[in-house]
This record gives sequence, C-alpha cells and structure tokens, in this order.
Amino acid sequence: MNPRRGALLLEVLVSLAIVVGVSAFALKAVGDSEQAIDRADRRRRCMDIAASVTAMLDAGLIGIGDLRGRLLPEVDGLPIDDGAAVPLELEVTTARTQWGGVVLMTLVVSEQGDDEPVQATLRQLVLLRERRAEELQEDDLLEGLE
Repeated sequence: MNPRRGALLLEVLVSLAIVVGVSAFALKAVGDSEQAIDRADRRRRCMDIAASVTAMLDAGLIGIGDLRGRLLPEVDGLPIDDGAAVPLELEVTTARTQWGGVVLMTLVVSEQGDDEPVQATLRQLVLLRERRAEELQEDDLLEGLE
C-alpha cells in the first residue's frame, strides 16, 4: 500500500473540516447581521414615532398632558403606529428650564412584550401652550385655501 494515499485522505479531511468551519462562521455572521438590521429598523421606527409626537406637540395638536397615559396619540382616529406588528408605548418626563414656558421633555418610545424590546429616547425643548391648535380660530385670510 502506498503511504501517500493515507496522507491524501488526511489532507482531504482537514480541508473539508476547514471549509465546514468557515461556512459555519459565515452563516453565523449573516444571521447576526440580519438580527442587527432588524433591531436597527425597529429602533428607527420608535425614533420616527418619537419625532412625530414631538412635531405634534410643537404644532399644538396635542399637549404634554395627553401623553401621560402612555398611549400614542391618534391621527384621524387611528394611532400613529397603526398596522405595526408590535405595539408601542411611550413614557414622558418633563423638567423645568431657565426659560419660562419651556420644558425639557424626555420622550421614550419602546416596544411592548417582545423578547428583545428596543426603545428610542428623544430629548427636546418644548414650548408649553395654553390652548390646542384646534381651539384657535382660523384667520379670514386663510379661508378657501387648500
């Protein structure tokens, strides 16, 4: 028997083991990347909701008191996150600032009941309003404009 045959078989087995190891590592890296992309997308969704709520506050469509119930505000009778796979909840805290009528709002939007929930935190200065925008009368100059 030729001793070279045994060495060739050993080389093939070692090569095969290396290929399997590299393939397993590559598959794990791809799986981890997919999970990271999914988490980043979910976190972006939370940040988009936080930015939308802040814009609604700035426009006077809602007040800070409307956010104390931990529920997302509604637009045309539908929650902002309508159709989302995982429901969101928000938490609002405010702190006084040196400027009268302006508070530092911390808005945390997080997923409910997921295995690995994500959250986004937005801190922004907000001008407190005495009335909602709907309560203000429309200007006569704006009538008929669309």
